[in-house]
Amino acid sequence: MTDWLLGTLLATSGLIVLVLLIREPVRRHFGARVAYGLWLIPAARLLMPTITHTIERPAVMTVSPRLITSQVSVEPMLLANIAPPETSLIDQMGGWPTMLLTIWICVAFGLFVARMNAFRVERSAILAGADEIGRIGSIRLVRSPDVSGPLAFGIFDRVIAVPANFERLYDDYERRLALEHELAHHRSGDLIANLFAFVLLCLQWFNPLAWVAHAAFRFDQEAACDARVLDKAKAYDRADYGRAIAKAASGRALLFASALDRRNTLHRRLKSMLTNPTAGRRLAGRMMVVLAVAVALPLTASRAINYVDVPVPTTPPEPVNPLVPSVAPAPVAPAPPRPVKPLHVGGETIMINGQSKAWSDLTPEDRADIHRSIAEARDELGRSRIDREEIQREIREAMAEANFDRDELRRDLAEAQADIAEAMREIDAHAADIRRSGRDPEQIKATIRNSLKGIGDVDVEAIKRNALASVDRGQIEAGIAAAEAGVRAAEAELDRLEALDQGD
Repeated sequence: MTDWLLGTLLATSGLIVLVLLIREPVRRHFGARVAYGLWLIPAARLLMPTITHTIERPAVMTVSPRLITSQVSVEPMLLANIAPPETSLIDQMGGWPTMLLTIWICVAFGLFVARMNAFRVERSAILAGADEIGRIGSIRLVRSPDVSGPLAFGIFDRVIAVPANFERLYDDYERRLALEHELAHHRSGDLIANLFAFVLLCLQWFNPLAWVAHAAFRFDQEAACDARVLDKAKAYDRADYGRAIAKAASGRALLFASALDRRNTLHRRLKSMLTNPTAGRRLAGRMMVVLAVAVALPLTASRAINYVDVPVPTTPPEPVNPLVPSVAPAPVAPAPPRPVKPLHVGGETIMINGQSKAWSDLTPEDRADIHRSIAEARDELGRSRIDREEIQREIREAMAEANFDRDELRRDLAEAQADIAEAMREIDAHAADIRRSGRDPEQIKATIRNSLKGIGDVDVEAIKRNALASVDRGQIEAGIAAAEAGVRAAEAELDRLEALDQGD
């Protein structure tokens, strides 16, 4: 909010300076009505919201793999009944930005209420002794001794007040042109624009440029209204109109009304009436104002960046005990070779193709199948030879992997301590914000210190001993011996079959 207010103040101040510099040249070349339209530029900027750009960024976890702990927030570990420390009165009121914003709103609201009350009092004084002399549509025309010149006021109850000597002071043409001027204020919505302009002035009561701009805006409004009347009048009516506004120059100034210090602006208004641009030039001037609004708003708009953290999809790690390094798996005994399925021989018979046959009854095709099966079995046994040295080497490598690199672990612990120290500094830097949220930064730091102490209590040697103790060398040797016995039995069966075949 504060950033938007500051950015809007600077942007509108710059646009106001621009309008004040170019309004006179624009009036001379394009007419008073185009110059009046220039005030749309800073007014539109006041209503311009902040342009927000959304940027997605991946949420990356920067924790050492050896020190991955459970995702437990520190904040729920705080004691709920710890009272927040005493804060200053400024902090209790929201800090300086909140106080300044409150003062700004209060002064703006007070100024608006005071001037609205003054308008109500003056309006009541004008209408108290007034006589209604007619109506023009929904606009009441009243004669009041409390005004010395024609005056238009009111947004919902629209009124044009004329002095008591209006018929005697003004001739017929002058009365018609003076009333046409006040009617033009009502019809063009100038009184609504006055209310809106005063609200903006109240919001920028501390800005000197706003007061200068408000006075210039009211003059440009009167000059634009003069141009509207003269656009419909005859050429010879300009003199009568000039006399009419000169006689009305002594009229009173009324907030949100059509008159504002006419005596000081009379000479400039009469000079502005001499400018009579063509219709084409006025149209070009209006298009220029629309283009200026379309360009100025995006160029001067306040901008903000909204970062959205997008979690990176990752495979969740296996749950481990907090602050305990991972341990390499213990080596296991190699699987025994796949047993060879020899032909089943019993006495003088042999099982082949699901049938029991005497060895002497075997056909040449059956004997060929037996020789082929024996050859395949010997090839399988050749691939299943057990290399004890290779197995022992794999066991030694597995045992070496189970050892911890203590130096690397110390480096990881040092990095973790550095990260925690950085977190401590961040807590100190935002201690005031943490206290305002009802939490105790010292308690948070104490909790983090306890977690850091747990890292130093890790017994690396004990973890190493437990890991190596899980390796059963006897079980591995027994598995190797069983595998070798199976290979020898298969070889003996094949030798017997070959001897039986040769004896036949």
